[in-house]
Amino acid sequence: MTTDHPLTAFKAALHEFTIRDLGFSIVQVVLAAACVIGIVAIGALISYVWPSQLTLAIVAGVINTLVPLLEILVVIRLFGDFPNGLRITKAQFGPLLGLLVLVMAVGALTPQYRPTSRPQIIIVHRGVINGDDQPNTIAALKKNANRHFAYVEMDIQETADHQFICAHDDTVSIPGRGRVEIDRLSLKTIRRYHHVELFKEYLYIANRIKQPIIVELKITNHSDPLMGSRFASQFGRDMVKQPNMVHSVGYKVLRQIKDRVPAIKVGLVTMLNFADIARYKVDFYTLQHITLTPFLLRSIPQSRPVYAWTDNRVVTMKRLQLMGIDGQVTDQATKLHLLRRAGPHDYFLLVFNFLITYL
Repeated sequence: MTTDHPLTAFKAALHEFTIRDLGFSIVQVVLAAACVIGIVAIGALISYVWPSQLTLAIVAGVINTLVPLLEILVVIRLFGDFPNGLRITKAQFGPLLGLLVLVMAVGALTPQYRPTSRPQIIIVHRGVINGDDQPNTIAALKKNANRHFAYVEMDIQETADHQFICAHDDTVSIPGRGRVEIDRLSLKTIRRYHHVELFKEYLYIANRIKQPIIVELKITNHSDPLMGSRFASQFGRDMVKQPNMVHSVGYKVLRQIKDRVPAIKVGLVTMLNFADIARYKVDFYTLQHITLTPFLLRSIPQSRPVYAWTDNRVVTMKRLQLMGIDGQVTDQATKLHLLRRAGPHDYFLLVFNFLITYL
């Protein structure tokens, strides 16, 4: 007696599974990935040799047709068999060709592939430019405020006794205890072994020298659930003296700040960009650049700025600029400042976004 129950089918497949099957599957996946990379590379080369929006549209249409077809064939190859005697008749050829052209046209005309280069808001990552000072320090803030970039981005942690200090890492080294999370230590204990700068002093200096900042409120598994409310209570009045902002991976913390001090703009920081982030009630987004795709960017309302982090290479900066983001968090602020406005000759960089989309 046979059954179509998924669990029964899975057990039967597992019973018949062999190392040879695993090797075959790995080879198929690797070959498919290589083919995708090859198709995208050829498309990028064509866009580089003949730079125009028309070329980009045609290349996008071809890639959006060939790559999904390739991936479907791989899935069929791995999990099923081609129908016996699969043939395309003359009567079927015309409609199938028309359908293929239609799919290519839709892929080419999809708005997410239309380049929209715009000036970039430059955000100095951790307050330093090309490693010119110690990150997250008042000294670095003062030095680079003279460059007059839009924002300095910096990191803070909350101690066990609810003091906010300037620090990126979640842990510090304590003799005899190893690495200990900051939110499990008092300020007095940390200062016994490390030099610490308080955020209230950093914020005071930033406001005095008129350098807007974006504060990253760091979150750990042991963070106090009322951290956001406490931050707003302690610093809300000083945060709104100039266009300072807060961003974090902790959405609940951001909502606490926004509820207490609505005038403070809050932003969501992402490590990976696979969720429906447009549903979050934030003022802006700071998205990891590696998995930032045009499709994701277009899903976010244009009223909410999107910043990418942390991109330090010229090629990456240009690609992100062409995608239409509003600004970039970078360790190379001067390099980004000197970057010329991306034009049609740079359209080939957008083709590489397909690697993120399909791989």
